[in-house]
Amino acid sequence: IARPKASNEEATLDATESLYRDTYDWNDKLDYSTGVLAFHWSVSQSLDALNTHNVFMSANTTADAEESWAVLRNGDGTQNEGTSSSSSSSSSSMKDRPFNFYVHRASMTDESASPPNCDSIMVLVPCPTLARNEDLASLPRDEAIEVYKQQFGKGMVDDVRDAVLRRLSVLGGLENLSDLILDEVLDTPATYADYYNVGAGVPFGLSHGLGQLSLTRPAAECKTRNNVLFVGASSRPGNGVPLVLIGSKQVAKKAIEKLKNMMIP
Repeated sequence: IARPKASNEEATLDATESLYRDTYDWNDKLDYSTGVLAFHWSVSQSLDALNTHNVFMSANTTADAEESWAVLRNGDGTQNEGTSSSSSSSSSSMKDRPFNFYVHRASMTDESASPPNCDSIMVLVPCPTLARNEDLASLPRDEAIEVYKQQFGKGMVDDVRDAVLRRLSVLGGLENLSDLILDEVLDTPATYADYYNVGAGVPFGLSHGLGQLSLTRPAAECKTRNNVLFVGASSRPGNGVPLVLIGSKQVAKKAIEKLKNMMIP
């Protein structure tokens, strides 16, 4: 049976849907900052051993200090490009390797962050970014994101969680922290990509190497579309709240000028 010829209106709609189809991909020629595994824990008792901001460093030797920053970023034994991280071997266990992490205890300064005699903390552990797969760029966004989520499998996540709990157990009152956790919400580079559409799934944007610093960072004005402006940590002038606010002010001025020019008859 021959398919009826589409009307001009239907053809236009099909072309528009194809042009603006929701996908997920990023420019892997840029250098991105680290990914993050974030554990959000609701706890059944107050964790008084923790301050509001807590940084746990691992540096018994210079070699340990260097490895502590590379343990999850280099993919050695925990994540190989384009593969799932669910099959971590015992030889690559985080419990046996130096690594650094950050803990935020909001209730220290905000009592509304948890019920009385309970607590809530967020643990951030540096990890690899998403490994780009060009074949996923043509898939619908939801399908691509589901595939990317497989790069951070249960094996890797469980290993990192256990390693963090082991490190925290040396603090008074946190010896059996795993038994006190009532609920957990986990974020990975894949969930950050899903929630915020960030390239490579990194919450901190582009890195700040010399090739991406200040004027070498992507500009605010889009090269291909005159009505698009960029603002945020990955554009000029750079990362961090002060710089992002400066960039926002500059982009606001550019947007006003563009709108004024569009209104001139």
